[in-house]
Amino acid sequence: MFLFRFFFLILICTSLLKPMKAQTGFDLAATLGFNASQIAGDALAGYDKFGLTGGLKLGYPFKEKFNLNMELLYSQKGSKSKKNQVQQKTHFDYFEVPVYVTINDWYIEKEDYYKVSAHAGLAYAYLFRLETLVDVFTNDIENFRNWDMSFIMGASFAFNPKVSATIRYTNSFIRIYKNDVLTTKGLINYLWTFRADYNF
Repeated sequence: MFLFRFFFLILICTSLLKPMKAQTGFDLAATLGFNASQIAGDALAGYDKFGLTGGLKLGYPFKEKFNLNMELLYSQKGSKSKKNQVQQKTHFDYFEVPVYVTINDWYIEKEDYYKVSAHAGLAYAYLFRLETLVDVFTNDIENFRNWDMSFIMGASFAFNPKVSATIRYTNSFIRIYKNDVLTTKGLINYLWTFRADYNF
């Protein structure tokens, strides 16, 4: 239900922000893709937990080749055991706000866009839904934090002025689990994101 409401909100925001784009110089894009994630500290190795990610990206060119960007994303993270193991899984639904700087290169003068870019910054995430089948955590859910902070870095390749593909690495720098009795590492989210961006 939340997912439907979130993307309905994205549609409303898109309709409101599009007229502002031409007047203010902001760039607006919609994003959709998937995360391949895992959690450091839960003994489930490998990027085996796949989840959806999508939302809006707002950018502002503040210097030649440089943009300041902010995104409003729905993002699924967590971890999952491999197929040949006893099923264990932790699933997080986050509302995420990345803020980052992009550097662009390979300018296509005829169509007025950059072919490649790289970015780095920070992301704040609010946890609104959690499920876990990991035995040690099932009776201790209240010790999961309802927020997260991460460092992000990635790169994009534009096929034309409208469509581009982005790959991103995200690594939390806070512990999302507070009970040191059960895990001294505290659990840390990290993941790879693969997505398509459509520029309005």
